Amino acid sequence: MKYLILLVPVLLFLSCKNDKKIYAEHFKAEDIHFLNRKMLEISMEDVFNPPVASRVFCYPNLAAFEVFSHKKTISPINTLYPNTIKTIISDTANIDYSIAAVHAYLKIGKLMVFSEHLMDSLHQEIDTRTKTVEQKIVLQSKEYADKVCQEIIAFINNDQYEKVKSDDFYTLKNTDSSWVLTPPTYTQPLEPNWKNLRTLAIGKVDTLGYIDKPNFSKDKNSEFYKAALAVYTQSKTSDKVAMHTIALHWDCNPNEYNNKGHNTYFVHKISPPGHWVNITKILCQNNNANLEKCIKSYALVTTSIFDAMIACWHIKYKEELLRPVSYINRYIDPTWQPFIETPPFPEYTSGHSSVSGASAQVLSSLFNNTKFTDDTEVEFGLPKRSFDNVNLAAEEASISRFYGGIHYKFGVDNGLAQGRKIGNIILNKLNQ
Repeated sequence: MKYLILLVPVLLFLSCKNDKKIYAEHFKAEDIHFLNRKMLEISMEDVFNPPVASRVFCYPNLAAFEVFSHKKTISPINTLYPNTIKTIISDTANIDYSIAAVHAYLKIGKLMVFSEHLMDSLHQEIDTRTKTVEQKIVLQSKEYADKVCQEIIAFINNDQYEKVKSDDFYTLKNTDSSWVLTPPTYTQPLEPNWKNLRTLAIGKVDTLGYIDKPNFSKDKNSEFYKAALAVYTQSKTSDKVAMHTIALHWDCNPNEYNNKGHNTYFVHKISPPGHWVNITKILCQNNNANLEKCIKSYALVTTSIFDAMIACWHIKYKEELLRPVSYINRYIDPTWQPFIETPPFPEYTSGHSSVSGASAQVLSSLFNNTKFTDDTEVEFGLPKRSFDNVNLAAEEASISRFYGGIHYKFGVDNGLAQGRKIGNIILNKLNQ
């Protein structure tokens, strides 16, 4: 009894010192998974190309991370860009940070998409889930999120996106090594100015550095010719069924062209950034990650994808290297075609490799258990694939572009290496 009497004053002291109400978080991990799934669906509806998709996925998740982190008075965006976010209020008595984070995700998400009506419908659906919550809490949580989002929006508006989308178009070069339009659609170059978008964590892409490629050559004894011949040779091997299975799983062409007889049609699929957003969900669920861990995971993965895309596009339009189909048709076999459709932008380095390397580096650091089964492509009629760890998945995603005939081996290897480097930078800055 003596010990009990001593304990009571201590408890009273603590309760007087911290008289704020503590509310149970209304939204849970599955709700942030739900939001990201809906954003994937909207991105397919709007047919966002991979670079734009990286921006669409990143900013809403970064906004949710920013708002939720203020629960601990931490500002992730200020870690990237000091003194950008100034609104951190001290009176948090009536704020449910889960409601605030979800509201921030939806508010910023609507700014990213074309189909605003779909985001409005999603917002209405989410709002119905808070009807059982004390409305004072809901209102103040949203007001708090709106204040932070006001500064996030100003930050987003300075990322050069409008200029990137309106700058001068790309002019094809007239050299043997230069990229040219590729079959079957001969589509104009995709996002040639994306390299000028503001990065989030890696700074100026010129200072990032990357591994040099072999010098272009038509000489049959050169490293470059051998690299092109390797693409051609692997397409003829007896094991190509297994290679094609891998190539299809990671194809992730958001607007796949199909031509059967007199019928031409396009299939809208998940982009490479979207594929890794789905893998993030799988690993969060496999590891029973709570809401805080899920918000952080999505934010770090999508930030790494965002920066990886900018860095990759910088190299692509600096090197302006022709695709394997162009080289092989000129110097090896004029009738050869790759197994999957060649994307409409220069070869070096591989975007999918960069995105995969960055994502896997982040996920392998966040989770001890990264064994998983990837069901991303099941909705498109493809089987699941299982991996012992997330880095092996990234390596398979990378080599899939070589198996598909759209990248040289050095393009995928060096893209993967740079992606991993970017993932480490994200972790060093945001994994606090």
